Amino acid sequence: MRRERRLVFGCALAALSGLLLTLSFAPFDAWWLVWVALVPMVVAQHRVLPSRWSALAPAVGVGGFMVGSFGGFFPPWASWYMRWLPLLVAAGVFGSTRRERARLERSGHAWWPLAAGASWVAIDLVRSLVPVLGTWGFFGYALYRQPWLIQPVRWVGLFGLDLLIVVVNYALAMAVVAGLDRRDASGVSVLVSPRHAALWCGGALAALAAWCACGAALGPRGGDPTVRVAVLQPGVHPRDVGATPDARDRGMLDRLAAQTREAALRGARLVVWPEGALAADPAIAYAPELGELARESAASLVVGYHIRTPAGSRNEVVTVDPNGAFVGRYGKDHPVLFLGATSISRGAYPTVDEAFGRIGSIICYDMDFTDSARQLARAGAKVIAVPSADWPAIAAKHFTHAVMRALETGAVVAKSEYSVDSGIVDGYGRIAASAVTPRGSAAVLVADVPLRTGEPLAARFGDWVGWLCAAGSIARALVGASRRPWFAVAATKLPSR
Repeated sequence: MRRERRLVFGCALAALSGLLLTLSFAPFDAWWLVWVALVPMVVAQHRVLPSRWSALAPAVGVGGFMVGSFGGFFPPWASWYMRWLPLLVAAGVFGSTRRERARLERSGHAWWPLAAGASWVAIDLVRSLVPVLGTWGFFGYALYRQPWLIQPVRWVGLFGLDLLIVVVNYALAMAVVAGLDRRDASGVSVLVSPRHAALWCGGALAALAAWCACGAALGPRGGDPTVRVAVLQPGVHPRDVGATPDARDRGMLDRLAAQTREAALRGARLVVWPEGALAADPAIAYAPELGELARESAASLVVGYHIRTPAGSRNEVVTVDPNGAFVGRYGKDHPVLFLGATSISRGAYPTVDEAFGRIGSIICYDMDFTDSARQLARAGAKVIAVPSADWPAIAAKHFTHAVMRALETGAVVAKSEYSVDSGIVDGYGRIAASAVTPRGSAAVLVADVPLRTGEPLAARFGDWVGWLCAAGSIARALVGASRRPWFAVAATKLPSR
């Protein structure tokens, strides 16, 4: 194949991977594609594109996924670097993978799928620690509607699921590469052994089968105590109901109080309001009214409010218990920095003991990181309220994060948003109720959800799979630096010509 054709065909294959990844995620939900989406990109990188330009494949594939998933994602007031994120990511991927093919050919392909999976997860770990990135785009989110398939996340967290997905993809790609090498070895200095590729495919599929078997064992068994939870979606934003802060507060109080009474009539014991529903501290400005509402409803209310001060924003929630007391005040720990948000009361994760169990709260973007919900689970929270304020472009994808946080913590996640993506997810990752409507809607979601017992390994030990992959990748790099390819047992070198 001529060099120009190889460039065009290789980039087309990589773009196909970007398309398949995009279709795997919400709102398309073709989740099964995530298990094969990387294969065209990997084959293009290691066999189709000229070696000098092999880094174009991951740059086009990952960059295409970023465009497909996040194109038009950010509002106009977002920081410039978020609007240019797909291009920045593609450039970074190109620069970091320029020598990957050459390194692989020097060291051999023996551990290729596992090494690739560990490297991918290690990079995910690093970017999950960046305040403006979180866990957006992690492959496991594509499986949010498949509770039968994701139960082991309780043990290994989202990073463990991503590791399995990448290993399966690379094992399949390795088989394709081995088949290509048997047909045409021109221009290839190190062949992939078909036998070794078959062993990796068998091992990856066996790991997937074992994962599914563990998922069946970890599924719901019945007998858990239950609680009836409600999340409110008023259908309007405060800016739409009044011209002044007082008028906006009055408009939101009237709507949310009416929805709270409806939820109480349906038996809700806990009612969650959206993020920043009020512009004043409810324990000061509306204490009698909210206390009476909680007593009348015989339910706990999780109320979001947003107070702007010269030092920054107090983006907080407070729980009003059934006796009318204001308890468990929490300040958002992960402000959305690229939208200019601040949070001056961050850092503490209080919990509140209710008659049905312990509850805690996080706010919106906190849900996109693994640490916030985990801290509440370690403190014994069985229900995590998530007041939120999203915009339509992120609704379908943002809701998927609630499923993984529920699995990682074993806690019920109750997410309340103004009009686009509210829902209730139980500790088994099952969506008990949802209103994911990017065009906007009003809803009062009420569901009976089980309260799981015990603390999941993913909550107890954190992102241990991610850190293990990072350590393994560092060790592999050090071995590679020693220039001793002692593990090159899967490669067959061609005789010199």
